[in-house]
Amino acid sequence: MKTPITKTQAQNSFFFGFWREWKIIGRSKPLFASVFLYPLIVIFGMMYMFNAEVINRVPITVVDLDNTSTSRSLIQHVSASPSISVAMRNDNLSDAKTALLKGDIFGILLIPNDFEKRMLGNLQPEITGFSNLQYMALGNVLKVGFTQAFGSSLMAMQAERLTTQGVTAQLAMKELSPVAADMHPVFNPTLNYVYTLVNGIVPTILQIIVMLSIAYTTVQDKYGQLGVLGILRMNNNSVFQFVVNKIAPYTLIFLMSLFTLDIGLMFFFQLPLRGSLLWEILASFTFITSASLCAIVLTLWLPQRSLNYGSVSIFASPAFGFTGLFYPRMSMDLFAQIWGSILPITWYIEARLDQTLRDAGLLTSLKSIIAMMLIGIVAYGLIVLRVALLKKAEAKHA
Repeated sequence: MKTPITKTQAQNSFFFGFWREWKIIGRSKPLFASVFLYPLIVIFGMMYMFNAEVINRVPITVVDLDNTSTSRSLIQHVSASPSISVAMRNDNLSDAKTALLKGDIFGILLIPNDFEKRMLGNLQPEITGFSNLQYMALGNVLKVGFTQAFGSSLMAMQAERLTTQGVTAQLAMKELSPVAADMHPVFNPTLNYVYTLVNGIVPTILQIIVMLSIAYTTVQDKYGQLGVLGILRMNNNSVFQFVVNKIAPYTLIFLMSLFTLDIGLMFFFQLPLRGSLLWEILASFTFITSASLCAIVLTLWLPQRSLNYGSVSIFASPAFGFTGLFYPRMSMDLFAQIWGSILPITWYIEARLDQTLRDAGLLTSLKSIIAMMLIGIVAYGLIVLRVALLKKAEAKHA
């Protein structure tokens, strides 16, 4: 039997529920930790872990079966690469593979025993590089490092051979490189992992924290003495007032968390802001609001506490795989694309990267913001429908 609400309580001011929510945060240690401590731990923890910003000096081993001046020159070029560190030397490929399996090194450079002979004989020399793609970031760094080092080393050797034959240095370089390739990496030319990973992972974790926090406080209302309809009466029987007062404190708190992230990335890691700060604030506000509304929907519609918390976790956690942060969404199957499209974080990361790294323009980010708004509107409609069903059930049993 629910405790009836007095007439005085029913005529509370619009923000009565807002201040009530702040008191709940202050009284509940788990909720206080969730909204104030966990976001800061995540933000500063991720910044600390990625403080190197780029991957450098990945250790490899060299198996030099040729052991000539030409092979040693190649090794020097590889060692000079900022992304590669020649940490070991092995006499055979078997020992090198053992070191790779043990995790002592992450790549192997194999120089065959006829390397110099083929080079001097104007034949195509062969070099083999192995990189551990179990760690995709390290593997890709090694792949790029090997390619650049091999190319520059072999070109220098070939140019030196041609000049000894009387060809001018300029003509030798033209002969070796008939096509001039000018590559320009855009949006993140320094390959800074902070700009993409931290800028995306922290909001993704924050979405889980936001939704679990809202689920926790809504569960307290749902299974408390007053029940959802009792809390609704305290908000003058207005679903809109109930929702605003429920999520407003958390929206303010988590906006401050995102501002802290932005300040850290911009001042300590020089993350550029190529777009509009106001546009990014609007995207952040829409993201937190839509995620909060989704959490309320899952809490109100599902019957048990365990299902309430579990459904929120199941809904939000796949964001790490479905947002396109680590794997392009266009290559995912239909199920993953649909799930990713109903997650607010997917569109928020798009808007966030648009305004920081890409300078994609306001209209491009507007698409992402509208998508988050649509998610929020649908969620709000489901909340209204659920409250209407609860009122109908209460009237039937009255």
